[in-house]
This record gives sequence, C-alpha cells and structure tokens, in this order.
Amino acid sequence: MSAQHDAVEDKVAELVADGALTIAEASKFCGLTRTELYRRMGNGELPYVKLGKRRLIGRNALRSLLATGTVLNRG
Repeated sequence: MSAQHDAVEDKVAELVADGALTIAEASKFCGLTRTELYRRMGNGELPYVKLGKRRLIGRNALRSLLATGTVLNRG
C-alpha cells in the first residue's frame, strides 16, 4: 500500500483509540455548534479525519480545544 494510505490508516487508528466522534457527537460532547466545529476544522484549528462523507474528531482534540482554546497539532 502507499505511504499516504498507511498514514490515513494510522490516523484513523489513533482517533478510534482516542474515542473518535462524529460532528453531531462532538457537538454534544463539547457544547460547540456544528457550524463552529466545521469552522475550526476548516481553518485548521481542529484536526479530523474524513472517511467517505463522515468526519471524525478525537476526544482529546476537543478536550484540548475546550481547555486552551486551541488544539495541539497532532500531525
């Protein structure tokens, strides 16, 4: 498989271990609106992985965002 494919698989595995959430789940988890989550993903503040039409966000990224207002760059 390609290096890019391997990198995506690694990121997905990391998110699943972290407790990956859909946008709707992330919104309920952290109290931010879906629009705000999409805005932060779009400007690079919130890391995510896109699988088909779904975007997955790690719980630790959301916790970091809530605690500091920013997310540590995880790759």
